[in-house]
Amino acid sequence: MTIAISRICLIAGTIIVLGAATPAAADDVNAISTGGKGDLTMCSYRGCNLYHHIKLPPQLVVGGTVRVRFGSNPKHYDFPVAWIVQDGDTCTIFAQTGQTEDVTKLEIASCQVATAAQ
Repeated sequence: MTIAISRICLIAGTIIVLGAATPAAADDVNAISTGGKGDLTMCSYRGCNLYHHIKLPPQLVVGGTVRVRFGSNPKHYDFPVAWIVQDGDTCTIFAQTGQTEDVTKLEIASCQVATAAQ
């Protein structure tokens, strides 16, 4: 009986420790500080294209717009910041809300939550 209780306590303690070590889920945020670069995925009815090393301003805010330049024959696009999702140090900025697959988005490998007033 004592061995069974000890094992139960050990298992419960392990579950608590593993649960604490699990990374937090992605969070919606209103503003982020960027590392100055990101990857742009542009999607249309013909499919999606990925563009690397897109220059970004130091901060992005939901409701704002950022002008991005991309492609080997440079194109400009006014990217509407509709939704920002932070997952650890990574942020994904969506040009629309609701859908997350095969959509126009910016992915930033290193970002931090910021206040919208900065």
